[in-house]
Amino acid sequence: MRTLLITLMLSLPIAVFAEEAGMVYIDGGDWELPIVREDTGQSGRVEDFLLDVHQVTNAAFLDFVRANPEWRRDQAPGIFRDAGYLSHWPSAEGLGEGNAAPDRPVTRVSWYAARAYCREIGGRLPSMTEWEYASERQRQALEIAPQDYASQLFSWYANPGAGDLRPVASGPADGLGIHDLHGLVLEWVEDFQLILGRGDDIDLLTGSCGDTARFLPEFDEAHYATFLRFQSRSNYQPVTTTSTLGFRCAYDPE
Repeated sequence: MRTLLITLMLSLPIAVFAEEAGMVYIDGGDWELPIVREDTGQSGRVEDFLLDVHQVTNAAFLDFVRANPEWRRDQAPGIFRDAGYLSHWPSAEGLGEGNAAPDRPVTRVSWYAARAYCREIGGRLPSMTEWEYASERQRQALEIAPQDYASQLFSWYANPGAGDLRPVASGPADGLGIHDLHGLVLEWVEDFQLILGRGDDIDLLTGSCGDTARFLPEFDEAHYATFLRFQSRSNYQPVTTTSTLGFRCAYDPE
């Protein structure tokens, strides 16, 4: 259904199209990634893109599963998901209450499943750089001081997703108009794993300060808090499903 709606609205001006489709249009620009990636460095150009205003819900993902039964939890191949895939749903095609309610962000989905969903509706997973760029633009728009930003992230990292998840978009979407980039669930991105010079030989959360420091362009609380998000992502495998990991889709303007 959403693919059809997007197709019908393609003739609209881009800003109107984005709003009607539940997306935000984000102007690109030159930007310094807040972490040093050994494969690409840290500086680069972010092109214009569109991003969903909130995470994909259980209801939306259920529509996808019904249209693509190969992604039902009882049919999806094991190479594309672990045993926890959609395990919080009462049945393979049935939602429930709490974190399985229709308006909650869908969790316990693998990278493969999230990627397939976004492709099905004409989008894609955002790149790591796009997601972080949107996060920084949102922080700047809200004028959140780096120390306050770090304090909020550290508090959430200490106990993410405790209890029932809130419905998506139930809080304000100030700034760029994006809901819950932080504080609801972590989110899959296309290139979610850090490229490390020594790969899995380094555990950056328990290793030496030097292992961590070489990925920080600046040594302050805000950069370290952002780094923890990068490291959390790099601990996942593409088949990983957890109760605190969901996703939203991105789109190319053309």
